[in-house]
Amino acid sequence: MQKVLLLVTMLGVAGLEAVGQEKSHFTVEDNDACDQVYFYLKSASGTCDIRTRNGKVPINIIGKANLDYITPEFGQDHEGSTLKAWLTLHDKGKEGFGRKLSKLFGKKTTDTENYWNIYLTNYKPYHLNLNYGLGKSYVDLSNIPVQNLKIFSGNAHVKVGYHGKMGNRVEMDTFQVNVDLGDIEIAQLNLARAKVIMAEVGFGSLKLDFAEQPEVAGEIWAKVGAGSLVVDLPDQSIPMIIFMKSTSYRKLKVPTGFKMVKKNVYISEAYDPDAENLLTFNIDLSMGSVVFSDN
Repeated sequence: MQKVLLLVTMLGVAGLEAVGQEKSHFTVEDNDACDQVYFYLKSASGTCDIRTRNGKVPINIIGKANLDYITPEFGQDHEGSTLKAWLTLHDKGKEGFGRKLSKLFGKKTTDTENYWNIYLTNYKPYHLNLNYGLGKSYVDLSNIPVQNLKIFSGNAHVKVGYHGKMGNRVEMDTFQVNVDLGDIEIAQLNLARAKVIMAEVGFGSLKLDFAEQPEVAGEIWAKVGAGSLVVDLPDQSIPMIIFMKSTSYRKLKVPTGFKMVKKNVYISEAYDPDAENLLTFNIDLSMGSVVFSDN
């Protein structure tokens, strides 16, 4: 069996930027036996940015952490044609109430003490599972083949985008997003080329931005509790149908051009049941709000 080289560089005390802080560099060198990459990220807190980089190194991580509060753990396993790798940023539970509170209300601020750059490439297809507690993250998936994507935000600010309008190199099977108390924004969602989008919002907020016409048909299944879901549309030229599950607390807003064809079913002006890029929304709304906007 061919081996995968795991390179870990830990800078010593002389290289620390602050007391208790440590730099880390984790790299997995791939070989031709691998045809797909599974990557799992679990970040208790901090800033974790995922970016696009050219080359044949499927995962390259450069970061730093305050070891008084965070312990980083990186690992990998190569089985047959599958490479699995993970980065876990463990919370030691030593932060005081004031420090936790400042992170809670400053989740859109870069955490310079616990900051990680994670680089992916367009070399192999990815299955990504991204789990955020506190903090923020920008996920640039431009020109990367992503077959499945899961994102969870406990109380973090997360934005997903496609720099330079370079979309997914493959059709995505499932895009799953879960928001507890945090907020997630998916920009240019049409470039994800997702067949199925599954969304669940507790008390936080989720924004789905279709900047342009989607290339493929997609089914969006959304469950909204006390939080909010906003769907931005470029105009009303997208063929769409919305199925709402009726509740006594619901708050729904659709553009003026949409028509209710029967109870709790709405269609856009461009609706065509045979359209190759038809978007079908199935929404279960409780006490929160759902807003479709074409501004």
